[in-house]
Amino acid sequence: MITWKKINKALGKVVRGTLEEINLPAVFIKDDINKPITRRSFRIDLTNTDDFGTLSYAQRGIDVEIYFYPEDKERPRDEINEASQALKAALRTGIFVEGFPIELEDGIEADASGGILALMFRLFWIEIAEEDGEFMKNLYLDGDMSVDGSEEE
Repeated sequence: MITWKKINKALGKVVRGTLEEINLPAVFIKDDINKPITRRSFRIDLTNTDDFGTLSYAQRGIDVEIYFYPEDKERPRDEINEASQALKAALRTGIFVEGFPIELEDGIEADASGGILALMFRLFWIEIAEEDGEFMKNLYLDGDMSVDGSEEE
């Protein structure tokens, strides 16, 4: 089962790696915000949105908000634009959680008010329940096969 903690960890790895690639290394804030905020950092907020289906599958979704706090809070424009462009490119194809693909449902919305970048989007996936019981070993149609599986004459 894919949990919010696993998604948070996978997203954190993508965000951290992307920011490092563009020379904006940032601290991953994993707890609720305490003042003062560490500058250059990012935080990820996740909200489970749905979980419906049948006994054999479940369609699941999660709302994601990523906040990026640039180093220079007085003149953040360049860092925010660089981070926004790189993170959107890195996330537009979705993410992998323990080798399982989780897809982006729509686009990624961005807001850069107050000197902070906020990216908002929704991820979704379908989980299939594991089969239980035994598989049928042989299928017999209209007496064409004997009990051991060889053709009858």
